[in-house]
Amino acid sequence: MYPWNLQPTLDVIRRLSIVLSVSADLLVFDQDERGPDEDLKLQFEAVSNMPEDEKKIIQALLDGMIIKHQTKKMVQGLGG
Repeated sequence: MYPWNLQPTLDVIRRLSIVLSVSADLLVFDQDERGPDEDLKLQFEAVSNMPEDEKKIIQALLDGMIIKHQTKKMVQGLGG
């Protein structure tokens, strides 16, 4: 009779993260389940200290590479 598999709503997770002053990711995911690989963490830290205009350039470069990768995977999926 007990609903053991109940999961909190997004609103509950959001409120908990505010009250506990942590990100929702910390409440939902294991410690290393999200975020950059270890070899990219230092690079992302360095980018976070750059001026906004340089951050936007790097973000645009990353967006382009991600789109390129996703497109390549889709094309391969259509052909295979």
